[in-house]
Amino acid sequence: MKDKKLFLLLILAAFLLTRCANVVAPTGGAKDITPPKVAEANPVNKGKAFNGRKIELTFDEYVTLNNASQQVLFSPPLANKPDIKLSNKTVVIKLKEDLRPNTTYTIDLGDAVKDLHEGNVFKDYTYTFSTGDVLDTLNLHGTVLDAESQKPVEKLYVGLYDASSVTEDSLFLLPCQQAPDYLARTDKEGHFHLHGLPDVPFLVFALEDMNANLYYDLPNERVAFLDTLVCPSDSVSLTLAVFTEVDTNQMLLESKLVEEGLLRFVFRRPADNVAIDMEHPAIDSFQMVKVWSALHDTLNCWFTPNVLDSLRVNIQYDTLININNNFNLRFRETRTNRRPDSKTLKVGNNLKNKMLMQGDDFLLRFPEPITINKDTCFEQADGDGMVFRLTETASRQIDSVNAIHLSDSMFFSVRGRTNDSIDFKFRRAQESDLGNIYIKVCPPEGKQVVVQLTDNKGKVLDQRVIDSVAKVGFTQLIPDKYKLQAIIDSDRDGQWSPGNFHKRFLPETVILYKDALDVKAGWDIDLDEIWKL
Repeated sequence: MKDKKLFLLLILAAFLLTRCANVVAPTGGAKDITPPKVAEANPVNKGKAFNGRKIELTFDEYVTLNNASQQVLFSPPLANKPDIKLSNKTVVIKLKEDLRPNTTYTIDLGDAVKDLHEGNVFKDYTYTFSTGDVLDTLNLHGTVLDAESQKPVEKLYVGLYDASSVTEDSLFLLPCQQAPDYLARTDKEGHFHLHGLPDVPFLVFALEDMNANLYYDLPNERVAFLDTLVCPSDSVSLTLAVFTEVDTNQMLLESKLVEEGLLRFVFRRPADNVAIDMEHPAIDSFQMVKVWSALHDTLNCWFTPNVLDSLRVNIQYDTLININNNFNLRFRETRTNRRPDSKTLKVGNNLKNKMLMQGDDFLLRFPEPITINKDTCFEQADGDGMVFRLTETASRQIDSVNAIHLSDSMFFSVRGRTNDSIDFKFRRAQESDLGNIYIKVCPPEGKQVVVQLTDNKGKVLDQRVIDSVAKVGFTQLIPDKYKLQAIIDSDRDGQWSPGNFHKRFLPETVILYKDALDVKAGWDIDLDEIWKL
């Protein structure tokens, strides 16, 4: 009887233990940061005389396959994308076409393969094979940068075109007519690597392929190229500057009612020779002010809303533009185009850190033309009615500390918008508030150079143009971090110009100064070292 009771107690205790126990994974230990490795390749990596249709890469752990059709890159490129699937630990690649004879191929898996648990990416691996008895082993590497900003460009294709058996004129037509002979893709740092290359000269061409055909056939595709041929070498690192080629044909890109009281026309090129006529009845209550952009490629037509229903516009340019249309002037506001405080006239100014720079007039800047000014302290300072300055009498009253009050509805825009009441408090900047940068610049012989001051994000704040050794100064700077850059201004137009692949000239070179410059109040940065460009 006692044995029976003891047996029942043991069963009850075991039951309670199983009900109360929680099975948990063991804790502790370092996180796995090791990417998977190829345990076996079939056929073997760097093999010769390949004549099959299937390649298998087996890993040392379970992996995932992500977006393989976009990530996996064959070089030379294939006409038909292969079928790529995962089977347990093995990535299986099935080809859908016969390969070129006596050719070395490489496969770059990109970021397609990751380990199952931690997502560590399998990278820096190239599978190479030859369809003949010779395995080409030469390499090329380099970096693709944005030509103007000098920032690395990701996901651009870098192609090589065999120049050994074609004329130079025919060679430079190939990127527009066919896929490259060899292909790589840039990573986040803009780097690219081409492996398995023969010892022949190549045209190097980079492309932002927007229609996935590996041809340069769209005007807005960014490109880069070298104007000299290159032979593969591990000792040479190439730098390509990518740009968007400017289409020189004039075109009207946009013509629409942007918002209430604003009709906009956008042209591809400066529209100095474009004839624009607008016909409307003479009504006293209707006003229109036309304002061209700084580059003269955009025309903003500000007008009094809710007076006319339509406007007849005639635009003529050579044989390329011939438009004679009625434009609706009644703007319909929707959720997508509604703007907050759309009836309030915004007011800007030229103060920096609540300071007015020495020698500057106090300016008011408006986003649209002003037709009525009830404030006698301000007078128009530009030809469009969008900038106003203090009158000479009012300016003489500015001393060390100032306050300017704008009453409500002192300024009226052509669209009937008025300003809210606003106060500006500021003082004249003193030398002790600001800093200066001075640097001696040595341009290349016979070249004009544009030396630019930018903020820490690359926005151009000021510039100087020189064509010989000169000391360049940027003065009255608010304490902050700044950068310097120089444009080798080959066409001497005072600004950066892109290249043209069809005419075989490269974009203008931009050179970044090696260090950021930390300007402090009351201090000059006078750089002793000559900046040789």
